[in-house]
Amino acid sequence: MGNRWTAVLVEKFGHSFSGYDLETGARRFSVPLPEYPHEFAVDRAGLIGYVGHYGVQTFAHPGDGGAAVIAVDLARGERLGVLDCAPWHRIHGLQVDAHGRVYALSERDDMLLVFEAPSARHTPDRALPSGGVKSHLFVLSRDGRRGYVTSLMSHTVTLVHPHDATRPPLAAHAGPRPEGCCLSPDESMLFVASRDAHRITRFDALTLAETGTADTGEDPTRLYWSPCNRLIALNYGERSLRLFDPYTMAELARVGTGAKPIALAFHPADPGRAWLTLNDNSVGVLDLCTLALRAAFATGAEPDGLAILALPQP
Repeated sequence: MGNRWTAVLVEKFGHSFSGYDLETGARRFSVPLPEYPHEFAVDRAGLIGYVGHYGVQTFAHPGDGGAAVIAVDLARGERLGVLDCAPWHRIHGLQVDAHGRVYALSERDDMLLVFEAPSARHTPDRALPSGGVKSHLFVLSRDGRRGYVTSLMSHTVTLVHPHDATRPPLAAHAGPRPEGCCLSPDESMLFVASRDAHRITRFDALTLAETGTADTGEDPTRLYWSPCNRLIALNYGERSLRLFDPYTMAELARVGTGAKPIALAFHPADPGRAWLTLNDNSVGVLDLCTLALRAAFATGAEPDGLAILALPQP
């Protein structure tokens, strides 16, 4: 019957991972998960989702949290298996590299775990220190050789080498409570958002030398490089998103979001549109040309990260 474009997303307080038809908003599937899943990543074929079991409501809540990554079959809308992260807990950041390796970040233990063959071996093949404290998110080079970890309590971003732990982490100040991060498409520039300084810092991705800054709205949480070569910051406190020229760091536009923006995903086949999760349990669609934002569909409780995928119809 062919594929249909589907928004797949974590529902943190709904304790589930769900898929919604992109055009109609109808829920296609919902997979129950352990309490408080947070971040996820998708394999290169777009058929398996890897969801971290964070296990607590937010970074400010106490507790050991979860110690697993749950694999979800996206074509069937079913739980596929579990990657065991014990003894490392509070699994938050997730990434998949171009070779299909899965990377999971333990916030409690400040460790980056690597699953070399996640479909065959369900325990980590590698583990290395993040070089920070309360390590929350990270971004990878496509080949997985470089990782950049933002840490909420050391207020740093660190360059780590997941496949060569003999090289120590290289740290740079990233402002208080750094979280959102992204690389430029050529992987030469790294951008990090400081939630408490309300600022983006641009770094040389090889040396972590600071090369520019820009002020954002209140409490920027996530950063994205758009298909039209704009840097987009989601401002949780200001309830807005702002667009910047990543080369000059000049602000270009601001869009009010009404509810607090959580995460953004671009359409793989339509570079003019992006989908935005909001904390009023909804998803909006953003026209990247006109910057008009409209409501798209309702979700379960507290939608978080999302991706737009072409999935087979049942």
